[in-house]
Amino acid sequence: MENIKKIKFKVIICSFSFFIVYFGVAFSMLTLSPEKREESKYSKKIVHNKSHIRGNIYDSNGFLIATTIRKYDLVINPSILRSPENFYEQLENIFHKEINLSLKKKLYSKLKYLKIKKNISQIEYKKVLEIGEPGINIEENYIRKYPGKSLASHIIGKVDVDGKGISGLEFKLNNQLTDSQNVHLSIDSGIQNILKQLILKQIRKFQADGGSGILMNAHNGKIRAIVSLPDYDNNINNNLSKEQIFNNATKGTYELGSTLKIFTAAMAIESGKFKDNDLIDVSAPIPLSKFQIIKDIKKINFPINLPEIIVHSSNIGTAKIANSLGHALQNKYFELLGFNKKVNIEIVETALPFINRELRPASLMSKSYGYGIRISPLHLAKATAIVLNGGKLVSPTLLNTQFQKTQYKQIFSSETSRKIRSILYLVINDRNGTGKRAKSFYYPIGGKTGTANKLIDGRYSKTENIVAFTGGFPINKPQYVFTIVIDGPKPQKFSANRNTAGWVIAPMVGKLVDRISPILKIEPLNLEPSEMGLKNYKIRGTTL
Repeated sequence: MENIKKIKFKVIICSFSFFIVYFGVAFSMLTLSPEKREESKYSKKIVHNKSHIRGNIYDSNGFLIATTIRKYDLVINPSILRSPENFYEQLENIFHKEINLSLKKKLYSKLKYLKIKKNISQIEYKKVLEIGEPGINIEENYIRKYPGKSLASHIIGKVDVDGKGISGLEFKLNNQLTDSQNVHLSIDSGIQNILKQLILKQIRKFQADGGSGILMNAHNGKIRAIVSLPDYDNNINNNLSKEQIFNNATKGTYELGSTLKIFTAAMAIESGKFKDNDLIDVSAPIPLSKFQIIKDIKKINFPINLPEIIVHSSNIGTAKIANSLGHALQNKYFELLGFNKKVNIEIVETALPFINRELRPASLMSKSYGYGIRISPLHLAKATAIVLNGGKLVSPTLLNTQFQKTQYKQIFSSETSRKIRSILYLVINDRNGTGKRAKSFYYPIGGKTGTANKLIDGRYSKTENIVAFTGGFPINKPQYVFTIVIDGPKPQKFSANRNTAGWVIAPMVGKLVDRISPILKIEPLNLEPSEMGLKNYKIRGTTL
């Protein structure tokens, strides 16, 4: 009985002791002053950011294009400094001129939180700790860095101060990147740089306003390079002009001139209404109105066939073909080629094309050679791929996915595609072709030039042009297509005072193909058209 009493007494004593301890802890928490709570808030030396680290972006070869790095900011609680004077002197010794007198006054304040310096190094942090003052803390944050700087800047896009994507892939794939998932692009950084430098050189030579270029796989739509100039360094947020920010390759729309003749020719062949040797009289201009007339740069006084119309880039011949085909057929193929809607790609900065819907012969004929229809370079690249790859629909992509996005919808027959490839080969390789300066001695290239008067404030300029060049290689079995557009090139003495696509862009096309083909593992090939499976059309000069 006595033992039971002893046990009960011990239990009572323990319970009472626990109550006292518990009450004491609770009371101290309730009565802790705001100042004390603030001090405890900054008791940790490093305040970690618990958010996910944003995923990286890589090119097709694993080259790092965008990444997130940790940064450390120095923070102080001035209200608990023992010696603000000494602390300021020590900071001066560590950071030198980066610390100013305005900070000194704040060190004497009752502030509980003061950010001293952003992005300090580990060595600097160690030196600050050695000062021995209380209230020194480090905040850990993250910043987005772009090792490639301006490499594909418009496509990569930017993030805001909170690390959220606001443009380009950073915006469109924000959820994926925020979830720490990496993104692998189809872009090859080496090819991207080559294309950029070549376009930039021509822009400077011809004092142009800007330019763009796209290189895309003709079969699966993977974009290997995409350039918009002027561009910007993704690491810089301030003082960017609207011209720098604007994506000319995907957002800009232009009347791209005679490059549209490719598709008029394809429509004509596909319809069966025009045979290879059917002749069309192009000797006389076509009057459309009192102020509008369709004419050719070089007068041809004899009837010519469809291949000759494209090689010589005859506006009159193309217009007559379109007039025979009619509005319905033209609109049908424009829609099949995607000229009526935005291109579905992994960025939001894409353009809605403009098409003149007037049912007048003038509208029909003008659109056949690139007036009255404004599309982006991306639209043109997609359409070029369709007409060259055997006639199959293709969807452009910026991602290096394993699956092919090609939609196996037949737009043109394989025979129509073969004939167009044969004609475009001659545009570059025949002495009469408008793109003859684009010839490569190692790789067979096919393409079409386009020059249009620039539309400025609703009026066509008599001096400024938009020039374009679109095509593919190797043209016998195209693996890749290219589209290059330069805005506002000025005539130069070395170009015989010409600012046409044949002078501005064509000279860089052969260089481009020669430089990137080894990277793309394309073997040199120098054969006659018939040996490559192309039709061997005979092209006559402008005079007989």
